[in-house]
Amino acid sequence: MELIMAFVVAISIAIAIFRFFPEISTLLHSTESSALIHFLEELFYIIIAIEFLKMLCKPNADTIIEVLIFLEARHMIIGETTSAQDLLSIICIVMLFLLQIFLQRMKVPKKDS
Repeated sequence: MELIMAFVVAISIAIAIFRFFPEISTLLHSTESSALIHFLEELFYIIIAIEFLKMLCKPNADTIIEVLIFLEARHMIIGETTSAQDLLSIICIVMLFLLQIFLQRMKVPKKDS
């Protein structure tokens, strides 16, 4: 079932990338700052979908943490947030990185002397 969903997500990503190319030309010809925000939104959606696809194909703690980091970064960059919300987002990302490092160290078997 996961592989079927991964296939559907992969097709959706391909369609989204194909539809993304006109956004680049719109960004280049626009003088409004909102065009950049819209461009970044679309780009983050594709990046998060790619990470989600990776998570479906290889479900492990590392890929789940990567998806969460991208989601939190998207929220912080794209969303209209306060300074306190940005600080909480940064703390969340740092905690996710520390968790990822901790889990990676737990995987490494100790060598016998």
